[in-house]
Amino acid sequence: MIKALTTTIIICLFVNISIAQSPSGIQQAAEKYAQANLDEDFESLAGYTYPVILKKSGGKEAIIHALEVASDLLKIRNMKVESYEIGKIEKFTHCSGETHALVPVTTKIKVPGGEIINHITLIAVSKVSSDQWYFIETSSLEPNTIHNYLPTWNYTLGLKFDESHEFIGLKSE
Repeated sequence: MIKALTTTIIICLFVNISIAQSPSGIQQAAEKYAQANLDEDFESLAGYTYPVILKKSGGKEAIIHALEVASDLLKIRNMKVESYEIGKIEKFTHCSGETHALVPVTTKIKVPGGEIINHITLIAVSKVSSDQWYFIETSSLEPNTIHNYLPTWNYTLGLKFDESHEFIGLKSE
């Protein structure tokens, strides 16, 4: 009984220590990802694309082309991403040889007549033995299809598959 209790306490302490410390390099990688979005650096964004998604999307060149088309559509609609702010990484877990973390993001997009503020979540993924981080935007995912894109996902992070949008109109002078 004492041995089992001691083992349980040690495991709990280890889990609490590992939960208290954010995974190494994630904040810096997320900031670089944000800057690549602002700079329209599609080559870097393709490098941050989770390999399973990269493969399912037709490879690096296909991802870059899709990003270019999306950027052109924004320009045609007279829209521009003004900011891409990374929040504090608060939740992460280790599963199936990977680290998964939730990264809150706030974007501001200038549109005719005002701006749109989006609050979204990125899933950051890294192999446990690697310092390379990949990002998956959750706005296009659904709970019943996430395993198609992230086969190792285990739902322990409590990801909410929704995002919020707010339109702020220009003030008349």
